[in-house]
Amino acid sequence: MHVGRWIKRSLVAVIATGLLAVGLYQFYRPAPTSRTEIFKGIFLTVEDLPKSEHGQGRVMIVEVHWDTPGVKLSHRDFLGIHSPDDPHAPHFRLTLADWALLREKPAISVNTTRYHPDRYRDSLPGKLVRTLETLVVDSRVSHIHEHSYLMYWDKDMEARILTRKPPSQEALEAAVLGISLQGIQINEGQPGYRSMADLDVVDDRTFIGVDPIRRILWLFAFEAASGRLMIEMALQEGVIFGGKVDSGDGTSLLIGYGAKGVKPHTGIRNRRPLGPYLSVFADPLP
Repeated sequence: MHVGRWIKRSLVAVIATGLLAVGLYQFYRPAPTSRTEIFKGIFLTVEDLPKSEHGQGRVMIVEVHWDTPGVKLSHRDFLGIHSPDDPHAPHFRLTLADWALLREKPAISVNTTRYHPDRYRDSLPGKLVRTLETLVVDSRVSHIHEHSYLMYWDKDMEARILTRKPPSQEALEAAVLGISLQGIQINEGQPGYRSMADLDVVDDRTFIGVDPIRRILWLFAFEAASGRLMIEMALQEGVIFGGKVDSGDGTSLLIGYGAKGVKPHTGIRNRRPLGPYLSVFADPLP
């Protein structure tokens, strides 16, 4: 009986979360928008993708000039007292992307690394999870994951990307904020098509890229795109280094409160709640 009640409650939670996601998708889906500054130092582009074998739907591109006064990059913090040597300690409690946006009120919120356990019965708000890939939050390292390619910022907000795995001890000691990528799809401005096993598979995708010289961060969310199209569009924007993070039903990129001409909670979202996510804070435009 106890097990039966647990199953029923889980089903109700799954259905309610799904209905909420569908409703938010319908009412807060971003409209096509040419490149527009929506916060100081943050620009938004939304495009309709021509329907083809490589994708369809919309792509949302957020361009963050992180050296703009008032702009701050901040990753969601770990739970409690974190120990990177404990392989079982949870890092995060799953939360709905829109609830996190409402609570923290960043300018931009985007999902980052994969988490586990990731079974549907475990992917419910409130569940405890661990990040799969390496993260660095306020100079604290989650753990060392042998297949992580780390993109990180040091104390001077210089961006660096490791093209070898696992992350080196030197990089982990220098990193203040670090997010691991699932392969390096763009390296020194060149495409890395061979870094993806699902290059021609069409799916929801989240991509993070940087230009370390111009100090620009790009956040991409695709409703349906192949890896090839994802890479080509990122190159067109000017990405020098970058790669895919958690995608599929984890893809989430939302606009927060105070954006010029865009209502809060506008974005591309999916039904899975978030564990790790990156927040960008910025000043509103006059």
